[in-house]
Amino acid sequence: MDKERWSLKDKLEVAEAVFTIIVSTMAIWGTIVAWENGFWHKLKHIADHLHERYEQEEIEGQGGALMKLEQDVKKLEKKVK
Repeated sequence: MDKERWSLKDKLEVAEAVFTIIVSTMAIWGTIVAWENGFWHKLKHIADHLHERYEQEEIEGQGGALMKLEQDVKKLEKKVK
């Protein structure tokens, strides 16, 4: 039987494929463990809290702009009278 030698490039391609499978398996396993420990639920809770805070700041900012606009309108009304 003729024994062919693998070139370095072929060995690296095989190693790359093996490591890709290992890393993918570890990522899936880590995601499952994180899910079981409630990490994703905690992360979603934090994201929801930050989103609510951002929306509240946005609403307050719009309210401040409306109050400023009302004050400007009152000043203009006084000038017109």
